[in-house]
Amino acid sequence: MKSVTIGLLIFIVGCAGSGPSSLEQSTASLSDTEQLLGFQTEISEDYLKPHLTAFAHDSMKGRETGTISEKIAARYLADEYKQLGLKPVGDNGSYFQNFKLHASKSDSIVFELFEKSENKRERINRSVARSNQTANFARLFGGQDSLKGQIIFAGFGVNDQERGVAHLDSINLKDKWVMVFRDIPNLADGDTLIDPKIDARTRFQMVMRQDAAGILVVPASAPQEFDAIAKKMQDSFGETGRMSLAYRNNNGGSSSGFSGGYNVVKPELAAQLLGLKSVKELTDYRQKLVSTITEFQPKQLNYDLTQIPYSSQETLNSRNVLAFLEGSDPELKDEVVVLTSHYDHVGIGEPDSTGDRIYNGADDDGSGTIGLLNIAKAFSRAKDDGIKPKRSILFLNVSGEEKGLLGSRYYSDHPAFPMDKTVANLNTDMIGRIDSTHKSKDVEKYAYIIGAELISSDLDSLIKAANERSGEIELNKRYNDLNDPQQFYRRSDHWHFGRKQVPFAFFFTGVHEDYHRPSDEVHKIRFEKMASILRTMYATTVMIANADNPPAVDNQQFIEITKSDN
Repeated sequence: MKSVTIGLLIFIVGCAGSGPSSLEQSTASLSDTEQLLGFQTEISEDYLKPHLTAFAHDSMKGRETGTISEKIAARYLADEYKQLGLKPVGDNGSYFQNFKLHASKSDSIVFELFEKSENKRERINRSVARSNQTANFARLFGGQDSLKGQIIFAGFGVNDQERGVAHLDSINLKDKWVMVFRDIPNLADGDTLIDPKIDARTRFQMVMRQDAAGILVVPASAPQEFDAIAKKMQDSFGETGRMSLAYRNNNGGSSSGFSGGYNVVKPELAAQLLGLKSVKELTDYRQKLVSTITEFQPKQLNYDLTQIPYSSQETLNSRNVLAFLEGSDPELKDEVVVLTSHYDHVGIGEPDSTGDRIYNGADDDGSGTIGLLNIAKAFSRAKDDGIKPKRSILFLNVSGEEKGLLGSRYYSDHPAFPMDKTVANLNTDMIGRIDSTHKSKDVEKYAYIIGAELISSDLDSLIKAANERSGEIELNKRYNDLNDPQQFYRRSDHWHFGRKQVPFAFFFTGVHEDYHRPSDEVHKIRFEKMASILRTMYATTVMIANADNPPAVDNQQFIEITKSDN
């Protein structure tokens, strides 16, 4: 990519969209709501594109949490909010809410394998993974705590009741290592063996919900991949790993992130554990299991695995960005609508085939973050014309989302405004692209809505009414289900509002082929589609802020599910 300095980009951004708007001509006969809705035309590609080009530029170096690049990105947002005339409500009158993180650095991992027979337990293998050495297991993620447990072989590690697949049934997985073949055979010879919605993430959730110690993945369909994976994982030693909120550790709270183990097993060792003589027999066994997939039952193996990590810890500083627009109604302005996005991404990492190592995060979540700036601009222009919403609005760009929703967790526990005065949260992440489902249908103007009726039917009604008068996008409820195996309702920053019983809606357009890759770049963003979603979010914010009564939490099932999460 060509090198362009941030200074030049900021100059370009400063020149964009500076002309006067016809909306500055207020119409006395219209209500405040009607007048505010008129300012949605401030949301446009003319504003979005230059800002996102700067924000997701290589010079931002991927905006990873706890780095200088994160601070540069936070300053970029604060400077723009200041220019728009929004009030800083962070620490010491700034736009920043600062918080400390504990980060671990992994030095090595020791794996010990024991064979059990009658009353005897004998260590039969010990291997160590470190920066200059590979072991018989390669950690993909998790495993920062010492773990031990018996190994259970669970086939493909999924249940699909409709198709008679029960690889996790009739056995207790608590504190066990669950060994599974890596590739799930959703389809074979044109037949659907396992629901295509059941993927590796779904399997992970199915297993870990049963309190397993961890998962051992066997790459039997491509056994040669183990060495490449193990070699790649060597690079992670000495690098900053799992992060957690310092105040939660200090107060005895659990650390953020996954503490179980998720490892790839060397195929030769996996064959031994299953009583097979070679990797070829292992591959043949997998194929046989595909053809008899409904007959398989999980089984305990006579082996225990112990995983002992050795690591050090450092303290990092991070920050959320907060900007405030006070409402106009003397009685309602103490109530706040919070709009959120996460401005962090994953930084610099493994290069792609072009040699690019910078993960720009144009869509994830540059799109939502710059989108909030544009919504703020629309409200700012209305304010300049003397038109303000009745309730107040907080623009909250959090960090640490990629590390486990850390910034939003911190805010929800240290809110700038009381949570019982927070009437709704609208969250947005990845709204600049289209997923394969909509690409195949040639549908561009849509958003998945997660939350809304899941927690509040009032909020759902307001979104629908607002959409009819703004973006007119397809409001897709595909993932809006408390029983959805992917549990998107827990997977972004809105969750920390939902767990506090604040009605929320998450605007999201799905995962695409450039997710968490260096190729998530600005030239692939569909700006007009993005603007349509933002207009719907803006109009929804207006209607919530000006409603006689705030949306109520009225889904008892959601209330019951989240009781233990506070």
